[in-house]
Formats: sequence, structure tokens, C-alpha cells
Amino acid sequence: MRPLTLLMLASLFATLPTAPARADRTQVYSLRGADCGDCGREAIAALKKLKGVKRAAWDMNKVEITVTLADGVTDDQVRAAIESASKAFHALTGPGQGAYLPQEKYPAGADVVVLTEDGSAVGPLDKLRVPGKYTVFDVYADWCGPCRVVDTKLRETVAARPDVAVRKLNLVRFDTPLAREFGPSLKALPHLVVFSPEGRRSDFTGSAWPPIARALGEKP
Repeated sequence: MRPLTLLMLASLFATLPTAPARADRTQVYSLRGADCGDCGREAIAALKKLKGVKRAAWDMNKVEITVTLADGVTDDQVRAAIESASKAFHALTGPGQGAYLPQEKYPAGADVVVLTEDGSAVGPLDKLRVPGKYTVFDVYADWCGPCRVVDTKLRETVAARPDVAVRKLNLVRFDTPLAREFGPSLKALPHLVVFSPEGRRSDFTGSAWPPIARALGEKP
């Protein structure tokens, strides 16, 4: 038998079949049915249990999850993993389709006006209050879970009290013109500004209702 030379070995290996390289892929998935910004973390926790998921990043503003996947992981598998985190979740392949659950509707005839839905500035609040009524300026965001708690209390209040007016202001993000208009006093959401019928102003941060109720003239 002739000894194999280096040249012969190189020629032999060059003719052996090689497996095709399999690259990771990155895909964006839109999420619907979420009612808070933390919902994305729940979905990512579920994704981590799926073999082949290498990275996942949540965009709270776009309501999207960007996932890096090993070759062979299907979109159906990823969507199923996301939806396993909550019965309310519905995942869609591709960007631009994410949305939070809409705010609940207020009772018919209630004095409720949405002043901004896109975070635009609205001007001085004292110029927008309703004379002769308690006026609540509710600064919220769709991704803010505690904001929905406050919204529920406001719906109950205006349903029972015609002397209360609600003005809704969607902050969207903390870098919008509305946020800049409030300045450093706006540190967190929910944020409410209550004017008494006489024009006395009270500011609140958080979802604790008793102090807000007192500002609305309710007794403990």
C-alpha cells in the first residue's frame, strides 16, 4: 500500500461532503392583548423555555419582541411560547402590529375628554379645568398597569357624580412634549392633577385612591 502524502490527504478531504453552515436568524414578533409594560417580561420568560431561543428583547413602546433563533426554530413555535405566558396574549409574526388592550369606555354622558393621545403638549392645565366642577387631569400611558387601576376608579366616580370632569392625557413616553411640559414634577405614572371647583390644585403620583378621593371632596 502506498503511503498517503500530505498532498493526497488534502485532496481527499477536499472531496468529502460538508454540512451546510446554519446561521441564526432574528425575527420580530408583535404582541397584542397586553395591558402593561411588564407583560413583555412574562413573554420573554416563556420564550427562554423554548430550545433554540438565544436572545429576546422587549420594546415596550412598539409592543414587540425581537428574538434571535437557532436554525430550525419555527415562527409557530415562537408564537406558541409567547402565548403560553398568558391566555390574553396573541402573537403575530412581523413588526408594526403590536397593541395594548384599549382603555375601557366611560359611561355615556360622562364629562370626559381626551386632550391628547400622542403625548403632545396641551398648555396650562388651569386654563383647561371645568368651572364649577372638580376636574381631574389623568396623565397615563397604555403600558402603565397602575394607570388602569386609577382609570377604573375614575369611571366609577363620574358615573355617580356629575360634578366631576375627567380630562385624559396619554403621555406615551417620558420624552414627549407633554412630559417636557410637566417637567421634573412628573416622575412616574399614574400622575393626576385635581382642581377643586374653586381652582385649588392638588397633584398625585401613584394609584392610591384615598388621597385622590379626599381631593374630590369625598369624606372617609
